[in-house]
Amino acid sequence: MTNHKLDVRNLSLEEKIGQLLMFGFDGESVTDETIEMIKKYKAGNVILFTRNITSGKQLKQLNQTLQKLAYEHIGIPLFIGIDQEGGMVTRIQQGATFFPGAMTLAANGSIDDTYQIADYMGYELKKLGVNMNFAPVLDVNNNPKNPVIGVRSFSDDPKVVSEFGSAYIKGMQNHVIATGKHFPGHGDTVVDSHLGMPKVDYDRERLEQVEFVPFKKAIGDGLLAMMSSHIDFPALTKNGYPTTLSKEVMTDLLRDEFKFEGLIVTDGMQMKAIADNYGTVNASLMAVEAGVNIYCICHSRELQIESLKYIKEAVESGKVSEAVIDERVKRILDFKKTFVEPVSLDETYEDIKDSIMSQQALDLSYKVVEDAASLVKGQPLKLKPKALFVGIMPKATTIADERLGHHDMFEMIEKEMVSLDVVKLSIRPDEKDIELVYQKAAEFDQLIITTYNGNVYQEQISLIDKLSNLKKEMHVIALRNPYDLYYSKKINNYVCLYEYTPNSMKVLLKYLKGDLELKGKVPVKYE
Repeated sequence: MTNHKLDVRNLSLEEKIGQLLMFGFDGESVTDETIEMIKKYKAGNVILFTRNITSGKQLKQLNQTLQKLAYEHIGIPLFIGIDQEGGMVTRIQQGATFFPGAMTLAANGSIDDTYQIADYMGYELKKLGVNMNFAPVLDVNNNPKNPVIGVRSFSDDPKVVSEFGSAYIKGMQNHVIATGKHFPGHGDTVVDSHLGMPKVDYDRERLEQVEFVPFKKAIGDGLLAMMSSHIDFPALTKNGYPTTLSKEVMTDLLRDEFKFEGLIVTDGMQMKAIADNYGTVNASLMAVEAGVNIYCICHSRELQIESLKYIKEAVESGKVSEAVIDERVKRILDFKKTFVEPVSLDETYEDIKDSIMSQQALDLSYKVVEDAASLVKGQPLKLKPKALFVGIMPKATTIADERLGHHDMFEMIEKEMVSLDVVKLSIRPDEKDIELVYQKAAEFDQLIITTYNGNVYQEQISLIDKLSNLKKEMHVIALRNPYDLYYSKKINNYVCLYEYTPNSMKVLLKYLKGDLELKGKVPVKYE
């Protein structure tokens, strides 16, 4: 049976405009407000965050309820999107496999493993009712000061990002829509676009050699969706516009020059790069005019509703041609026809639970994290009887991370390694903390220090430099960005684990016990 609603000619103006919006909401179940977004405002797509997810069973039921509402009140299935990158950006922390992140996959070095991980992840997402994943990150992270991308990127080498990114896309797209992000590249920035407007000042030639490379390869390999970045590229955009709002980038470059035929989705339109400079509502229309198919408003219901009304008024007043809206929506409907229909609304969690978190997916995820552990400099740790472990307590460091799940490094070490002395420090230890640790460390023969984005929280670098004055054997273990060597010349023994996840904590323990062979190769260069 064909669904006549998947033909743009059969939709009302409200229904068309609703297809342009992807909205987020609070809570773990469907509320009256969410029902109203679909029933009254015809909102056609949903984005989920950790705040919406407590378990696999709850997630599946939530997604089925949402789809039933969409069928009943619009007649068209929803795109249900999520940022399930793996590693440090993992939205489903309970009830699905905890998959490794991009830089972990690259450090592991296997294209086949990357394809397989993405295939398992895509399968689990589809079974849980998600049909669009905002991954992989195709940014080339060639700036060690980058506060938001870091290990979410595969590498600082465009060729490595291209190869691993394309393997990931192929695996993911066996099941769901993969989304390359953040076009045309968020790797060489020092501003987080959640917090301000980054600017990338390179000329076109440099962009061709670095930033564009993974995106062009992904397009050639059949990438189905692309996420725009809120970044000013003066070589590409006009009037200081971020790429999301730039027709020169979204249409002239991405569609006409790069021949991208997939969906263009925006990054969150409430991020400060957009909200502070253009206003979320106004910018939502600007993005659609620039060439975007779906704009995301992840938080404010008020802004979601205002944006729909604003776009409708713009069409009715003739400010924007309805033909532009039709073109954007037709592409959405064509993709829903091919990649979303039909949605299984009667399959229960019990029907699928044995295939979610399969032993193969769990085993491979752990193996990748273990094999990625990299000795970058010096010697592996051989624990001495009088050793001090100085641990930095990680936290969600950017809005992209949201919240860290429960996998407590200190709890684990105190339980499993009773003889090891442990000091806990915050992510930004102050001078007093550093001095206290320095006094204590003088009594030990060996120091083990974990870092967590020392490139951003440089108090950790101050700690390392201070402790190095004791001339003790010191081992530094990076639990996220592998950039500490850029900032300190005092690190003689350096190991990178790339993520603070349940799997990497098991690997850390194995390393401390002397049972780990370090096989990984760090996928970034040190100047």
